[in-house]
Amino acid sequence: PSPEHTRAGMTTAGCAPGTAPRVRGQFARHARLRGASGSHRAVARARARRVPNVVTPNALMRAEAADFELLRVLGQVSYAVESSSEKTLTWSGGEDGAVPDSISVSGDGPHEVGDAVMKLYAGKVVGWDDGSTSKSNAVPDVLLKEYVNAAASALADAEVTAYMALYGDPSDSTIGMTWDGKVLGEAFDPASLPVVPLIAFFASKQVGNSDANGSLWTVQLWGAGGLARLASYPSKRQDIYEQKWWPPVQRARDAGIGPRARFVRNAARGVFNAIAAIHKRNVAHGAIDASAFSLNTLEDGRADDLEVRLMNFGFASVLTPEKKQQDMRAAAIVVAELLFSSLALNGPSQSTSAVALTRLFENVFLLDEKQAREYFLEDGNYTDVVEFLEFRDRQGDGWRLLVDAWRGDCSAEDILGRLEAVQTPYD
Repeated sequence: PSPEHTRAGMTTAGCAPGTAPRVRGQFARHARLRGASGSHRAVARARARRVPNVVTPNALMRAEAADFELLRVLGQVSYAVESSSEKTLTWSGGEDGAVPDSISVSGDGPHEVGDAVMKLYAGKVVGWDDGSTSKSNAVPDVLLKEYVNAAASALADAEVTAYMALYGDPSDSTIGMTWDGKVLGEAFDPASLPVVPLIAFFASKQVGNSDANGSLWTVQLWGAGGLARLASYPSKRQDIYEQKWWPPVQRARDAGIGPRARFVRNAARGVFNAIAAIHKRNVAHGAIDASAFSLNTLEDGRADDLEVRLMNFGFASVLTPEKKQQDMRAAAIVVAELLFSSLALNGPSQSTSAVALTRLFENVFLLDEKQAREYFLEDGNYTDVVEFLEFRDRQGDGWRLLVDAWRGDCSAEDILGRLEAVQTPYD
């Protein structure tokens, strides 16, 4: 790989002497690995020091392969340049069937490096279990990404660089010291940001191919929802929700499509909350679509507890006006697909896909909210969508909010503020 692939302490030349993480079952066992070298000054030194057998790593740090144990393969990601600027990631299902057959992530990234290959694993941090709990050792703690070639190393580099920017704001920590040496305040908690926490990166030999060049790895915490993504929600089969009969207020909130309407509204807020958070830290994502958002649940009945986190920063870059507009447009398309696919009477279909809605809003309606409203008002399939966007006679503000976000003229923070005021008939 060329030198531009080795920023932020990610190295590829030093990969060869190491070995791969400890693995189970079908994986061959390897010896201890020397960690990746390089500087990562963007992370506070006090947080970057690793402590053996620590229970919960809480900041991005250089690690060693021996710190992790691979439990199972989740899938493989291929990265291809479809044109001079358009890139597509395709996540293929793993051998255990735990991953959907395909998830596509597209973005206008800066990487003109050809095909790339990444592999994903469920794993554990060695030393988390102290023997005093009854937790199964097969329960994952982390998701590991192995970037197995030079083309993929650019994505690893961009992801780590982005997280260092996200975690590197000194104002996030209130740690201080009194005159007599007592430490006061609280350290920054990466989980406080609405992004999937990235806790470590390292270099090693490739799994199952010790003769090949080394791989770069990133390690993120295993979320409460596992592999749940926003893209999966509209088609998720929902259990019959047992409506509570007391108190009466809760009974009204849970009537009809109440939980689903609140899930869609809260998910939309979560999308723009995540975008606002990274833009505030001068980071552009560059590859936003519905599969880039991790959820803690896909159940309508837990709509009030929904948590949305952004992930997949392989196309990230420094925020510019053009990149901000790109992120906002992509986020608006995500919300539009979520809204129309989830609330259409006939459920998700080709006509509610991101591609179809983009064609309608951009090429037919020309981002005119009045034309959009008139079109969908005449189609009985979208009665609940219209009700959602026009509840309490907001004079078309629901449609206008969506179009304003789509144009990218407003900031994510502005859109989020307007979304906070959005109510459903079931609040």
